[in-house]
Amino acid sequence: MAVNSRRISSIEGARARRMALPRYLRLDGARYLLGLVILLCLMSLIVLVQTGVVATRGYAISTLEAQKVNLLRERTRLQERQARAQSLERIRRRAEQIGMRPVQEQQIRYIELPELPAAVETTPVPPDADPD
Repeated sequence: MAVNSRRISSIEGARARRMALPRYLRLDGARYLLGLVILLCLMSLIVLVQTGVVATRGYAISTLEAQKVNLLRERTRLQERQARAQSLERIRRRAEQIGMRPVQEQQIRYIELPELPAAVETTPVPPDADPD
């Protein structure tokens, strides 16, 4: 085995290392393959994250749609309940339950009002005009 007995100074060593640096940066077939695998892994990770986000939002949308359907059903039930509460037959039965009875013909009184004179037309007075 050959041994280098010559001592390299620090400046010469730095120069030698600087000259050898491009050798490390050169890409041969294995490094290209490794870079391609890393790039492919990153792209797969991005697709996986996007799929997760889409799935989460899809679940949230389906939950909101189910809630919307339930609220629409409840609104329909409340509208039906309101319609039943406002029916004339139900109002008549409730009035009889609390002791009210239909009005008799002799209980009806009409008030006759005298005819009012026709309105007199007036011209509007501007607010800055002097009334005198």
